[in-house]
Amino acid sequence: MNTLISIPHARLSLRPIIQFASALIRASLNDLRTFTITLLTPLFMLVLFWVMGRPEEPGDVDLVAFIFPAIVGLTVMLGGQTAAMRIVNWRAQGVFQRLAVTPTPLGHLVIGLGLAQALVSAAQAATVLLFGWLVLRIDVNGPGAATAMLVLTFGVLAFIALGLFIACLVSKPDVVSAAFIFTLLPMFFLGGGFPPHILPPFLQTISPYLPTAMLNALISPLLANGSLPAEPWWPMLGLAAYTVGFSALAAWKFKWE
Repeated sequence: MNTLISIPHARLSLRPIIQFASALIRASLNDLRTFTITLLTPLFMLVLFWVMGRPEEPGDVDLVAFIFPAIVGLTVMLGGQTAAMRIVNWRAQGVFQRLAVTPTPLGHLVIGLGLAQALVSAAQAATVLLFGWLVLRIDVNGPGAATAMLVLTFGVLAFIALGLFIACLVSKPDVVSAAFIFTLLPMFFLGGGFPPHILPPFLQTISPYLPTAMLNALISPLLANGSLPAEPWWPMLGLAAYTVGFSALAAWKFKWE
């Protein structure tokens, strides 16, 4: 059967993967309505914190400066929701049955889907980043922002893999969307959405091991001062481990009909 399980046994050919990813990217960018709707949540959160969190007096905490990297990160994290919904819709509409008759294994095409979604999500994150920088006048380190975009493109793969795994467990598009958000939001607030010192001690112990915290730990100093954290390899390896782990679970539970 032509499934994700065939990935280790079939020769990986980059050309069909890249072609399939290119087609999906063009379709996503041409669908400006969906592209814009995906941006509404992070932009709404950013504007809300900008209105409520600006310091009124010297010495007050600048809440919007603290939350800004986390919201930029949230933009790419939501790419996992889009990927999950696409997988479930493809299964319901019989798209996988049509793709299965092509000479390219389904697993390779799903890799192309993940690659396309990673690049589209990075473009959406860049839009939020520019909006905060140019419109809301949030201080951002220019060279650090460019490096942060590379980190975000790498980090989003963990959340796309999470979305693919959730899509393997859920059969309805509306349910898979809710399931992904229900899974993501606690990780978001525990991994950068809240200042760490306000969390209970046991949550402070768990927080650094969440993929959201790892991504936020990488991009926060980049946007603030243009530098990576003191030990950047640990969150990078952690995100890679989450990507591999969720991908393996998705391959194990994958069903195409």
